[in-house]
Amino acid sequence: MKLNKNQIQFIDGYLQRNDVIYVDIRAEMIDHIATGVEEKMKVEDIEFHDAFVSYVNSNRKEIFSMNKNSWRNTFLELKNYFRFFLKPKSLFAVVLIIALFFSLRETEFYTFIKEDLSFYFLLIFLGYSVLSMIYFYGIKKKRYYFIERTNIVLSILYWINLFIFKPFEKQKYISDVLTIVFMCLFAIYVLYAINQINKFFNSKMIIK
Repeated sequence: MKLNKNQIQFIDGYLQRNDVIYVDIRAEMIDHIATGVEEKMKVEDIEFHDAFVSYVNSNRKEIFSMNKNSWRNTFLELKNYFRFFLKPKSLFAVVLIIALFFSLRETEFYTFIKEDLSFYFLLIFLGYSVLSMIYFYGIKKKRYYFIERTNIVLSILYWINLFIFKPFEKQKYISDVLTIVFMCLFAIYVLYAINQINKFFNSKMIIK
């Protein structure tokens, strides 16, 4: 017995009132709860409200652990990001970046960018963060955990750039090597973030 839209919205409202602030985490929890409630309604032949109350009371700890443990997945996000390097599109991007590097290496444009690589990445980092906040918090007025989690990866890349790459910027040979590494890390991050966004909006149950 499938739940109708009003019943799904009832579950969503319940989770919001219990401080489940992220839309995507709520979507997972709603799917989990809906499956359990549907099974109870079918097996015990009871109405939605009774099945919902019974299921939530019996499984409350398990249900809300999906929300409480959410930030522990940061390490998993980093692991998934680096695994993404093995994707064909990522390998193609790396080859393309290396080719572009060697074709632009002797140009003034490359020299100009290389001298202040950390500064330009800071501008990109701040620009992306500000635009994300304006769109999701200001316009959509919703919070998505997968967005904030992928932003953590971007923050880590920035600190890697700041503390590891920057000291070598003025050393020509090492700087070239590190520039390629950094550009690949950032380019793959962009592809990874886009992939995560598409994956979420194509597969999750979004409550409107």
